[in-house]
Amino acid sequence: MPYQRLPIALLLAVSVAALACTSGLEPTRFVNPRFDFAFVEKVAVLPLENLSNDQQAGVRATRLLITELLASGAVDVVEPGEVRAALERLPGRRGNPSSEEIVQLGQRLGVQAILLGSVTQSENLRSGTVSIPVVTLDVHMLETETGAAVWATTHSQKGAGLSAKLLGTGAEPIAETTRRCVQAVVASLVQ
Repeated sequence: MPYQRLPIALLLAVSVAALACTSGLEPTRFVNPRFDFAFVEKVAVLPLENLSNDQQAGVRATRLLITELLASGAVDVVEPGEVRAALERLPGRRGNPSSEEIVQLGQRLGVQAILLGSVTQSENLRSGTVSIPVVTLDVHMLETETGAAVWATTHSQKGAGLSAKLLGTGAEPIAETTRRCVQAVVASLVQ
């Protein structure tokens, strides 16, 4: 008889695992219905601003965003060094580029769109003795003819915490949670 309860316990553990991996908040998404996304063949990704206390969150999310965009096969992506050089050529630039600067960057880099945004949250939240990684990204795509926003999303992702502890696999690293969050962001763009 005790062996008949094992599948129920396993089912409960898997259910808890699935619930622990959900973000809790539905992503926010904007798509300009008048913009033809088929026009976009090549994009530049500006370094994501880091608004979290995790010092590497912006760099990590930017690199993962570039990789996931390339892996999607939907667009070509300008190398980060080229983007950095083009940004340095903008006189007196501070903060996010203006619409005029987006147009200039588009011409210099030969891209139809630019992605920019921020990591608003990248931390391990504690729930008792359990650590749960949480990442929130806010990403926008601006077309380079006028600098107007054509797509935007805010997505939050929780990593494995309680489920990992129950199953004995350990907590998920923040980098893996960031990767899954970036994958959701890219899926929202290329669908």
